[in-house]
Amino acid sequence: MKMKRMIAVLTVAAFLAVSMAAFAAGPGKKPDRVPPKLQSAILGNEMLWDRPEAFGPVPKSKRNLGKQVCGAEKKAVGYHPKAQDENGKAFPKGGFLCAPK
Repeated sequence: MKMKRMIAVLTVAAFLAVSMAAFAAGPGKKPDRVPPKLQSAILGNEMLWDRPEAFGPVPKSKRNLGKQVCGAEKKAVGYHPKAQDENGKAFPKGGFLCAPK
């Protein structure tokens, strides 16, 4: 029983470390020339960006779209015009880095 508990604790710790690392690097002052790409999370179903620091600020003209993409629980904190899906295909309207409100 102790082994199962230890594995559960280590799994949660690993998940938190990966989650915090993903948001530790926020958007830069401008979009990087190498676009960010979505990748599968180690745990869970949510997709994560491979390089959050590749995003630039959200332009005023994209704020409403960012609200739609990120939803009610999150806010758009970064934008990249050539962000890629998990297959390497660019999103037609760019991609957003979303963070909890």
